[in-house]
Amino acid sequence: MSSGFNLPPHQHATFAVISRLLSCLVTESLLRAYYIPITGVSDVSGFAVILATHLLSEQPIINRSLRPHDIFAIVPLRNAPAFGDAVLSRHGRAIGLLDPLDMVPVVYELTETHSGAHHTLLKEAVISSLLPPPWELNGSRNLIEVDDPVHLWRKFVDGVIIQESLSDIIEKELLSSYEWQKSSFSNPPALPDLNSAPIEFEQSLVAGHPTHPMHRARMLSSVSSEYDWYHPRIRFVRVPRTSLNILGEFDETCQRMAELAASRVGKPIPRDESYVLMPAHELQLDNIARRFKDVEILPSEIYLPALAQSSIRTVSLPDLPGKALKLAVGVKISSSLRTISHFTADFGPRFSAEVVPRLAIDPDILHVETERQSAVYRADDPDSAKHFTAVIRDEYERKDGESLIVVAALLEMGHSNIPAGTSALEHLFKLDTQEKRVTFLDRYIEIACKALLPALIHNGVAFEAHAQNVVARFETATGKVLGFIYRDLGGLRIDPKTLKESTGVDFQFLPGHCVVTRSLEEASPKFYHTFVHNHIQRLIRLLRLHANGVGWEILRKHMASVIPREHMLWDLWMDPGRKRVDSKCLMRMRMKDSYRDMVYSPYVNMIQYRPVATTAGEKVLIK
Repeated sequence: MSSGFNLPPHQHATFAVISRLLSCLVTESLLRAYYIPITGVSDVSGFAVILATHLLSEQPIINRSLRPHDIFAIVPLRNAPAFGDAVLSRHGRAIGLLDPLDMVPVVYELTETHSGAHHTLLKEAVISSLLPPPWELNGSRNLIEVDDPVHLWRKFVDGVIIQESLSDIIEKELLSSYEWQKSSFSNPPALPDLNSAPIEFEQSLVAGHPTHPMHRARMLSSVSSEYDWYHPRIRFVRVPRTSLNILGEFDETCQRMAELAASRVGKPIPRDESYVLMPAHELQLDNIARRFKDVEILPSEIYLPALAQSSIRTVSLPDLPGKALKLAVGVKISSSLRTISHFTADFGPRFSAEVVPRLAIDPDILHVETERQSAVYRADDPDSAKHFTAVIRDEYERKDGESLIVVAALLEMGHSNIPAGTSALEHLFKLDTQEKRVTFLDRYIEIACKALLPALIHNGVAFEAHAQNVVARFETATGKVLGFIYRDLGGLRIDPKTLKESTGVDFQFLPGHCVVTRSLEEASPKFYHTFVHNHIQRLIRLLRLHANGVGWEILRKHMASVIPREHMLWDLWMDPGRKRVDSKCLMRMRMKDSYRDMVYSPYVNMIQYRPVATTAGEKVLIK
């Protein structure tokens, strides 16, 4: 799939960050781009010319010739990207969505100087396509490879309005992402097999998020680069009961956990009803001690070993089977500080008890993991409280003959024990022919749509159905998709009116909780972004069913079978004339320094994606 896996780790990591950065800048309309097809170069269909920031103000059609200073970067592509529309301009087709998997692993800039490197066939094809009158390159007819994501970031922010301090932080996050990605590519994990424990798949990620530029960033200066993130220790903190807001049997569960940890070192813990023993991630202890003065951290030998899931802050405890522990960790992973808000601590247990049993879901194909126990420090400042929170999740019980695989693990490549460029899902399920890939995808999408869409359609509950929040269930012997597990209630978006009308529950949300929307239409972008853009799109692309449109035909078929024609979602997504749909903007959010408040803008509606034929040298006059 990707020749990037033939690159040395540092070059591959550089491209991993750059490709995601450019993908976001173009897809979120922060930069404009044109596609120009070429012929005669193996595995390359054409290239994207990404325009400089000052071209954003030249709306909507650029009539003048474009010069070197108008070009931000040039990226060769494997296949034509998704276009904003099918209309040709004199410069090419406007690109609406650019995915990292579209890209050949090289990025160019124009220069007047000779690099000394041999002009490859690809470079010659690119330069020879940028001819007058639409392109006026003058002396800048040489291409140099970009090998530094920070260079592109600085080049971008030089033409936009952003606080210098925030720009510097984002730059550090990009560097961190590069360093951690290089480490992963240098020592890639092995891919488990269908008989492996679910936690082994959780810990088998190579690259993580498919489009986030800071996909591998981990920002905490006090943590050694040698720290084993997947095997943390869970420590315990004694907290006055009056300092906590507790829901469910949290205190009793945690008391048992602490007693077990203490018994291993011969230090029994006496019960005191005026205190609660809160579990805490070992990386969070200094933060807790600094912020909360009425707590006592128990000795370091009193701990439980844990196995971190793909999200890092949620862990499984071998000593507490059937439960997962979600903990605040004051570490910035990707671009977000991985704490837990008081909103989440309050919402999960009540929503689990009052609403989840009433959702319009088929329990044979979808299991929602509930969060019935939680505790959060009772602080006046929510930004302090979020640093000392814990949620206990009830995990699905694996059945005999069943494989449980977090979807994020299926969508990975680059494992140490499988061929380079082969995706995990192709290898695990032996999808070595087009027919097998189509058969697999057809059933996968059919079950996924039937499992995850009804709650939105009937209850106004949009699951945050990205690949890290969804676990797929397979029949181990055959590889047949059986159903899915959804987890993490904190990322839902809910229309309270539809929820009440459909379930009879007048659920009480905390004022200001971000899960609340004003309408079903406002809840829908969360589902589109996580399920269609992040989850299903990656699946379709890895199975090589994107460029030919086959995967999207399958998605349309199964979404149409679940969404009623008279439903609002049909007009939003299924109408062939609906070319755009609101979706989450990762870089726009980051540039606003926003985490909880989502930023949406129109994306190409990939549900309606159909290939557009392109030919080298195509041009039309602007009408």
